[in-house]
Amino acid sequence: MLKLSRVSKSYEGVPVLREIDLSIPKGQVTVIIGASGCGKSTLIRLVNGLVRPDRGTVELMGMPVTAATVLALRRRMGYVIQEGGLFPHLTAPGFYKTRPSRWSRPTPTSIPWWRCSSATGLRRNP
Repeated sequence: MLKLSRVSKSYEGVPVLREIDLSIPKGQVTVIIGASGCGKSTLIRLVNGLVRPDRGTVELMGMPVTAATVLALRRRMGYVIQEGGLFPHLTAPGFYKTRPSRWSRPTPTSIPWWRCSSATGLRRNP
């Protein structure tokens, strides 16, 4: 279960999320959709402990997401970024290995979601 109670987050004084209440029961599939800059990524970053809320509480699987619990919680979750990104622990050759080459065959994880939509039930908006 995921629960946010009166969560607010701002960056450099600019509010991104204001007093958000959200409860998602275990096993429920939820899609978060919104315009660029509306706070979707911030919400996910709050859940996985990459950022801390300015106010309010975040709970995941019955545990508060805090500095003391975040490592244990991260061992039980996955996080997939939309586009390739750099990770501070990767060297240049290590990062290069994560990118598909032009000679490699597509794998299920390298095919854009809209090409897999029949398997997922997702549809691209016209």
